[in-house]
Amino acid sequence: MNGKMQKRKTPMSDFVPLDHQVALTERQEQVLGTALVQGYFEFPRRISLTGLSELVGVRPSTLSEILRGAERRVLESTVRVRTPERQASTR
Repeated sequence: MNGKMQKRKTPMSDFVPLDHQVALTERQEQVLGTALVQGYFEFPRRISLTGLSELVGVRPSTLSEILRGAERRVLESTVRVRTPERQASTR
């Protein structure tokens, strides 16, 4: 290798429309919305995971779990990717 990263084009057929419904739990929607409003996803972040956890009233580890679950649902419903779980469920 020459040290350069190869670029790969992702075919548009790998993506689903962005208006696709995402099935978030009420708690995930609440936490994700609060994180967005408070600037958690901005760069640099306007609020830390600890600060956000205090705001929503859960431990940082619990907040991380809620956010990751919500992020996964959003990604899975917007981008077609064959994950090991999806491959097993389609057999």
